[in-house]
Amino acid sequence: MKIMPVIRLTTVFGFFVSVALCQYPPTLALQGISGTSATLSASDIANLPNQTIRTTDHGTPVTFDGVLLNDVLASVRTPTGETFNKSVASYYLIAEAHDGYKAVFTWAEIDPTFTDRKVYVVTKREGNPLTAKDGPYELIVPGERRFSRWVRQLKLLRVEPLPTSSAYDSEAVRWIAASLTDMQGIKVGMTRAEMLKVFMEEGGISNRHWRRYVYRKCGYIKVDVEFAPANNPDNPDQSPEDRITKISQPFLEWSIRD
Repeated sequence: MKIMPVIRLTTVFGFFVSVALCQYPPTLALQGISGTSATLSASDIANLPNQTIRTTDHGTPVTFDGVLLNDVLASVRTPTGETFNKSVASYYLIAEAHDGYKAVFTWAEIDPTFTDRKVYVVTKREGNPLTAKDGPYELIVPGERRFSRWVRQLKLLRVEPLPTSSAYDSEAVRWIAASLTDMQGIKVGMTRAEMLKVFMEEGGISNRHWRRYVYRKCGYIKVDVEFAPANNPDNPDQSPEDRITKISQPFLEWSIRD
């Protein structure tokens, strides 16, 4: 008789643990263009301007609470502005669920400079948080006749350009071009402290006069740098004021771990 309550409590505890394990973490991953990315928490999304959306779900009137998709995507770089005037229509958005389901939107379908259509990321239905079946986030597209692009259990929003056959017209190439400009801003005569805004130290053999550094945005891009000590040249400890006397061209190499 004394054992039964323990068994019952253990069973109940196991049930709640299994339910908790089935719930997805309340984060939403974003991948923008030019290598930008972000992970939004529930509080991040709650801090965005709230929207109340009255629509229908398979013929049933329903009220959702959530935020505009464009407000969510503001955390990463998107193909907006004059730079993309000639190419904006070649970008698209992929919305992906935890179970692998995907829906695709051309950028022109969601860009407010193209359309009045509004797409939302919602967190509540009829005033209550979304169920585990639908949430914690759901992408909804009011006004569409079919619901194939409503994405339950939304986990990822990814912005991409259309594939291209040109060697100079892809998102990867544009990222490399921007990164080269960033790295080429480090020149002979600048200090070690200034260089460390773009590069960071890598493990391996080094001394005050020479060291290999990696690009902060990609650990496989590296440069070798030589320095002139700013003071007390016999001191082996490097100084933020040491001056660059020579810097190599960026090169690719696997990462090194001490």
